[in-house]
Amino acid sequence: MQNILRYSLVSFLIALLPANFASAKTADQAMGTDLWGEALAAKAAHQDRVKNDDMMIVIDYSKHSSEPRFFLIDMKTMQAEAFLVSHGRNSDKNHDGIADAFSNISGSKMTSLGTYVTAETYYGKHGLSLRLDGLDRENSRARERAIVIHGADYVTPTRAKMGRSWGCPALERDVAERLIPAIADGVLIYVRGNVPNQQYASAGKAKGSR
Repeated sequence: MQNILRYSLVSFLIALLPANFASAKTADQAMGTDLWGEALAAKAAHQDRVKNDDMMIVIDYSKHSSEPRFFLIDMKTMQAEAFLVSHGRNSDKNHDGIADAFSNISGSKMTSLGTYVTAETYYGKHGLSLRLDGLDRENSRARERAIVIHGADYVTPTRAKMGRSWGCPALERDVAERLIPAIADGVLIYVRGNVPNQQYASAGKAKGSR
C-alpha cells in the first residue's frame, strides 16, 4: 500500500510541475543509450541499497547548466522528465555553465560523481532538503560534506546559466518542494560528468539499453 501511495504521489507531483521543462521521453531517448546503460549498471551494482524501485534519478553534468539535466525516471513506464540542476562552484571556476572538475574532498565546493541513494529529509537554511549517501569511492564523503538536494533561487529558467552551489545538486525551489518528499528514502541517483564512468560503462553496454 505504501508503494502504491508513493507511486501515485510521484505521478501527481510530476503532473503539477511547471511546463518549462523538456517533454516526457523514454529514458534512453532523454539521456542517450550509453548514459542510461551506465545508470542501470550502477543500479544493479547497488540494488541492495535501493528501497524505492518505482523511480530513479540520473544527472548528466556533461550538459550545460542551462539545459535540463536532472532526469527523473518512472521505472514502471520508463518515461523520463528533465529538470534544471546546479553544479558546484569550483567544478566550474570560470562560470561558463560547464562542470569540468569534480572532487570528493571536504571543502572543495565541487560536485562529486558516482552513485548515491537518497536518505532523510530535513529543514535547513535552504528550506526542505534531502540528504544523500554516496555509494562509490568518488562520492563516499557526501554525507560529511553535506551534499544534499535542495531548492535555490539561482536555479531558474530565466538565467542563461545556473548559479553554482557548494557541490549540491540544487533544483528550482518549487520543483524541490514537490519532488523531495517523493524521492526521499531509498531512490538511486546516478551522476556522470563529461566522460563515462568505466566502472559501469562496460557493464551498461552489455545490458543497459533497449
